[in-house]
Amino acid sequence: MFVFLMVLHVIISVALIMVILAQSSKGGALDGLVGGAASSVLGGQGASKFLKNTTQILAVLFVLNCILLAFQLKARKAPTSKAVEMMKEEAVEQQDFDEELPALPSSDEPLGEPETE
Repeated sequence: MFVFLMVLHVIISVALIMVILAQSSKGGALDGLVGGAASSVLGGQGASKFLKNTTQILAVLFVLNCILLAFQLKARKAPTSKAVEMMKEEAVEQQDFDEELPALPSSDEPLGEPETE
């Protein structure tokens, strides 16, 4: 399921990029891209409305897919490597070694008499 959602995420991302790049702030980018055929088929403002609606739909799909991927990743158990296992074992051994060391005297107890000259 995770791989399917990841492939879908890439497809949505590429489609969103293409739709955003096809738009223009003036509203005529698709006409220039297709050579005027879009304005004759979709009408004068039809191309920009179509691109705006497509952008909104793809953006919502992108966000929903991100949320689904996050839930899938959280539910997925991450594989641990041998290096991580070795580090955990060393940490446990170090903790056991630290417990075997004698405690240092507290700072309230005098360590000895200072030397005087």
